[in-house]
Amino acid sequence: MSATLSGPATGLDLQVRRMGPIRLFRHTSALTWRIITQVRHNPEPLFLLGIQPILFLLLSTYIYGGQMAGSSHAYLQYEVPGIMGYNAVFATMAGAPALFGDVGRGVFDRFRSMPIARMAPLIARYCGDLLLQMWSLVLVLAVGFALGFRIETHWWNLGYAVLLLAAFSFGLAWLAMAIGLSVRSVETVQMLSFLCTIPMAFISGAFADPKTMPGWLEAFVKLNPVTWLGTAERGILLGGEVGRPVLYTLLSSLAVGLLFAPIALRGIAKRR
Repeated sequence: MSATLSGPATGLDLQVRRMGPIRLFRHTSALTWRIITQVRHNPEPLFLLGIQPILFLLLSTYIYGGQMAGSSHAYLQYEVPGIMGYNAVFATMAGAPALFGDVGRGVFDRFRSMPIARMAPLIARYCGDLLLQMWSLVLVLAVGFALGFRIETHWWNLGYAVLLLAAFSFGLAWLAMAIGLSVRSVETVQMLSFLCTIPMAFISGAFADPKTMPGWLEAFVKLNPVTWLGTAERGILLGGEVGRPVLYTLLSSLAVGLLFAPIALRGIAKRR
């Protein structure tokens, strides 16, 4: 860890480059705990991330369920795995305004003066948002089970479903971080997050079978990663095709991460 310092920035860069995975884990854990502490003092995100998907679940089940699937229960079986994917998108993209807020408050200026791994604040943001997503997921599943949703494969498959959500969210988190670190106004951050969330979540097969859509729209919907995610979740929890949807979900997450990670890292580098 020792380094000859020719200047503050040079010494810091040498220290950051020499940090191994153990120190990266320690720094990430500390910064993730910081996010959790913020939520403890300001529990509004817990309320918003919990109530929003539950309200959507209740409204869509009892208002549209009969028309969509013939009965509310039948639609519930189709909808809950889709809600899980929708919740992943909504909770992950909510990290963009939160990250922008950290930048605006000078948090990243403070990180710049500390010998921490450059990736630690970004991975911590993903971990913190993932914990919030798991909170809302537990609430959604609890309400879903209370309404009559049932896993038709094996109970332990729920663990595989959650792991797939985490993998998908990791790729999508880079898009959220790229927005939060590259945009210069909170209004633009919120608008871009909204414009990314709505098409991914609703122009997908999360809530409706793509086969019922017009041909041109069906072709687009089938390319939406959230469609693959919803199909994979249904296969895992209800039975059906699993291998190809899971593979496409993981590949799409990897593609999004590879595309937007350099933008996010460039954004944080400009603030160092």
